[in-house]
Amino acid sequence: MGRAKTIDEVQLFQETEKLILESGYAGFHFKALSERLGVARSTIYNYYPKKEELITAFMVHLLKQVVTKMDRLSEKEDPVRSMIELWGNYANIHQMMQVMPYIDKKASAKVEESVKEMFRMLQEMKVKIKIILTAEQEKGEVRTDVHMDTLVGLVMAAVQIPMHHASQEDWVKEVYLLINDGLKG
Repeated sequence: MGRAKTIDEVQLFQETEKLILESGYAGFHFKALSERLGVARSTIYNYYPKKEELITAFMVHLLKQVVTKMDRLSEKEDPVRSMIELWGNYANIHQMMQVMPYIDKKASAKVEESVKEMFRMLQEMKVKIKIILTAEQEKGEVRTDVHMDTLVGLVMAAVQIPMHHASQEDWVKEVYLLINDGLKG
């Protein structure tokens, strides 16, 4: 009897993201994922019994990466630009979040837990953006005549701006110019 094949979580999450971006939530199936990974579907089920568990676990993983990297932004020379560069690195996060309405959030206790963690991390992101923008206001780099929640919303919404027409570097430059001009008084 052969030993069950294991899955590398990094590769699993990479292929999960690719498949969702290519096929959407409705087209995401363990059969297609198993073919990409070169494993049996049962191998994936050993790790994630439901696709909702896999997708929400991946999304938590993705948000944790962003939140962790946000901690270092205030140390940068231009934290706002660094934030936009971070958004450029995670431009697919918006598309991934668009699957949330289709996910059965009560599919399992793990899914419920992951969804709560995702929303907690989104709130943490808002707090971190607010801290950065407040510090930049104190330096006179960010306008003070617009409510902070509006400024935070503007920065968070930047990840939704399509990148299809430009390289990531050009996208960062364009979005930074738009946000920077909007933030400055």
